[in-house]
Amino acid sequence: MIVGVGISGGVDSAATALLLKEAGHTVRGYTMAITDASCVRAEQVADRLGIELRLLDFRKEFDSLILDYFTGEYACGRTPSPCVRCNRLLKFGLMREAALADGCNKIATGHYARIEDGRLLRGLDTGKDQSYFLAQVPRSVLPGVLFPLGKMQKSQVKELVYAERLVPPEVGESQDLCFVSEGDAFGIVSRRRPDLLAEGDIVSTDGRVLGRHKGAFSHTVGQRRGLGLGGGPWFVVKVDIPGNKVVVGRESDLHCSRVLLDKVNWLLEPPPSGGIQVKAQLRYLMRPRAAWLVPKDAGTAELRFEEDAPLAPEGQLAAAYIDDQLVAGGWISKCE
Repeated sequence: MIVGVGISGGVDSAATALLLKEAGHTVRGYTMAITDASCVRAEQVADRLGIELRLLDFRKEFDSLILDYFTGEYACGRTPSPCVRCNRLLKFGLMREAALADGCNKIATGHYARIEDGRLLRGLDTGKDQSYFLAQVPRSVLPGVLFPLGKMQKSQVKELVYAERLVPPEVGESQDLCFVSEGDAFGIVSRRRPDLLAEGDIVSTDGRVLGRHKGAFSHTVGQRRGLGLGGGPWFVVKVDIPGNKVVVGRESDLHCSRVLLDKVNWLLEPPPSGGIQVKAQLRYLMRPRAAWLVPKDAGTAELRFEEDAPLAPEGQLAAAYIDDQLVAGGWISKCE
């Protein structure tokens, strides 16, 4: 079998290619040519493995599908999740299509997740599980995907790669946002949308002016640090772009019991109108909470938590699980 492997030049993708090669598959590497540095690292890994590597020039697509989205979400007062979008549109979209057109039978990536009997499951390394970021990948794609690292621990993966000298230890972990260097996320937004750099008021939930901000877009719901306010602790509870205000409140204001979702991706048959019981995450690092997931019209759904959940920014992804199985993922449109 010919397997196309997404090669980033990091530890996880190198281990994925190595494991598949050792299993007897013909491995062909594919790298999304977004930055020069990632291309160089990927070429080094492919050379050490002795596999072919295709560089896919997706710079225009990355700019329009990821960077425009990233900027646009902040410009609307929402908090984007570009890794989720990239997985759906690029890695398991355009890259997958390129690999299949090139004669590959399946594709593989270094995600810590599992696929069993057509079901998408959490990775066994609970500290590295990345199924959340795959919640928008279409169910129809899963039969043609391999996740060799899903049953492994990160420590095992590092040991394997370093023993084969595929990636130097100093390379370190891949960044969550591959296009951001040194925490410059808001720098990217402000360079693309300098009009957003307008000072305005930071106000309390009852309308009192408490301070000033240098651009409402640079704040996100739940934020505590960097507000420069006295009498705290204060937390951001709303980003009002049209009004150019950041609304802050107390920790007691950071709770919700009902979350509305749009563009819901079902990884099982949609449940009956009464919904199903799930454990839901509104952020990647959030502890899953018991909730009812109720389907609505036109690709929307509602999460009703049994106990209040942490307030989450609009634009983030909500992922719903039954045990270890990911059953749906949708974008947060409103928290109540």
